[in-house]
Amino acid sequence: MFHIAICDSNPQILTQLTDNILKLPNPSDVLSIHTFLGEQALLRDCRQGCCYNLVLLGPFQQDHRNLALARKIRSFDPQMPISLISNSFQDSLAGYEVPLYRCYPHPFPPRILHRDLQELIRKRRNSCYTFVFSNWQGLHRFPLKDVIYFKALGARIQVVTALGNYEYRETLGGLEKQLGRFNFMRIHRSYVLNLQWVRNVWGREVTLLNGSVLPLSKHRSRELRESLKRQNIE
Repeated sequence: MFHIAICDSNPQILTQLTDNILKLPNPSDVLSIHTFLGEQALLRDCRQGCCYNLVLLGPFQQDHRNLALARKIRSFDPQMPISLISNSFQDSLAGYEVPLYRCYPHPFPPRILHRDLQELIRKRRNSCYTFVFSNWQGLHRFPLKDVIYFKALGARIQVVTALGNYEYRETLGGLEKQLGRFNFMRIHRSYVLNLQWVRNVWGREVTLLNGSVLPLSKHRSRELRESLKRQNIE
C-alpha cells in the first residue's frame, strides 16, 4: 500500500489532485489517498508519527503557505517525500532548503506527477528487498538500500554496505543480472553500484554519499548519466 497525503484549503483542488493521481497508469502498489482540507489535521498526524510515502501540498490561497507547511512537516520527519504546487519562483528556490522532492508549477502537469509517483513507488518497493549471501562467517542479510557497491577481488566479491564490508564468492556478471532491476548498475569492470548512493559524477569518477570515490569506465559514462537523469537522483 502506497499512502499519499494531499493538503489544500480548496476542496476543488483536493478533488482535482485526487482524480489525477487515480489516473496513474498501472501502479505497482495499491494507492491510498488521504485528503486534508487545511493543515491542522495533517500536522497532527505528522506530529503523532504518521508516515506517508508522499505528501503533496496544493497551491493554497495564501502566499507561500504551502512552503511554510512543508517546513513544519519536515521538522517532524526529515525523510518523508514532500512535493508542493506553486507559481512562486521563490518557493522553488527555497524548496531546496526544506528539502522538497519536487516543486510543480500551477496548474501542475499530471504527466510529470505520474512519473514521479512511479519513481517513488519503485524506490519504496526496492527498499523492502533484502540481499542475502553466505561466507565463512555465516549467512548475512542486508536491506538492499544499505548495500552501497560490489567490488571484484579476484575470485571473490567485496560487498560494501552502510554497516560494514564483507567478502564472498560470486561474479560481477551474475550480480549485474540479479540486481539490475533494483537500481544497481555496472559502472566499471570491477564495480557494480547502487545508484541511490551516487552524489556526483565528474569526468571518470563517481562520488558517493558516504564520500567514497569510484572509477567510471568511459563506455559506461553516458549510460550512467542517463540513468541518473531518468531517476532524478543526480
